[in-house]
Amino acid sequence: MKQNSIPRAFLAFLLVATVTVVFPSTAPCQSLFIRGDCNTDGAINIADAILGLGILFSGAGPANCDDACDVNDDGNLDIGDPITLLANLFNSGPNPPPPNNCGEDPTVDSLDCLIGPTSCIPLVEDCSNGIDDDGDTFIDCDDSDCFGDPACFESDCDNGADDDNDGATDCADSDCIGDPFCAPPLSFETDIYPIFEDQCIFCHGPPAPFGDLDMSGGAAAGYAAIVNVESDGCDNYDLISPGDSQASWIFRKIEGTQVAAAAAVGCDLGDAGEQMPFGPFCCLDPSVIETIRNWIDAGANP
Repeated sequence: MKQNSIPRAFLAFLLVATVTVVFPSTAPCQSLFIRGDCNTDGAINIADAILGLGILFSGAGPANCDDACDVNDDGNLDIGDPITLLANLFNSGPNPPPPNNCGEDPTVDSLDCLIGPTSCIPLVEDCSNGIDDDGDTFIDCDDSDCFGDPACFESDCDNGADDDNDGATDCADSDCIGDPFCAPPLSFETDIYPIFEDQCIFCHGPPAPFGDLDMSGGAAAGYAAIVNVESDGCDNYDLISPGDSQASWIFRKIEGTQVAAAAAVGCDLGDAGEQMPFGPFCCLDPSVIETIRNWIDAGANP
């Protein structure tokens, strides 16, 4: 790096130059750099001093990396920076302060490094070590670099483990909102009785409940009328058999498989009747049928 003497043309120029220029920045350091490598080509030489002087006196700036051009690390871009660099290159002056090999600015100042040398590998945030690896003041999962990193979200909402180490496990973690495993269980009162009230009670209610099945009177009465109650249509089945939709006569009627269900156990096929709701009111939307199936198979909660 050292050469014998500073070129006289530079000495003459530097003697008359007294201007100080500061390029303030409020952004945190974004790139690694080498102190003195003002043109960010990965090497320190006279071209860096020329660029530094051009920025100060001939409108060559702004620099890609103000921190690199701040050769004496005083937080300002001024004539002292190219003087320091030239003294190092030609008069055995001290090396510029750190970083001397692709690092962050150890000094807090208003300068920034937006674009460092391509030879400097940018720091990557380790999303689980508790350290601000890339110096942007954000640590681990608070750093946008960690978006999508497995360490930063509850990757399995049914394993009993705090996958992202945020103190919340499985469904207690906000990451699991919307996960099917974390959905509240279906209940007769909230999810099923409103369907029956809208689609069934006009036949299975006062004044003459069809088939002597009265599901009116509210959710509790409707639940008691059908769950674990033997079917009149085929007494091998209960109307609703918790945990088994295929053994539930009401569901087989809603699904339209009541004839096959009756045949499977030797019931009179003539007693199987039509799919419910029958006639012009048939049939329930497939998604509604699936909801009823899921409610029964999950245990037919009240």
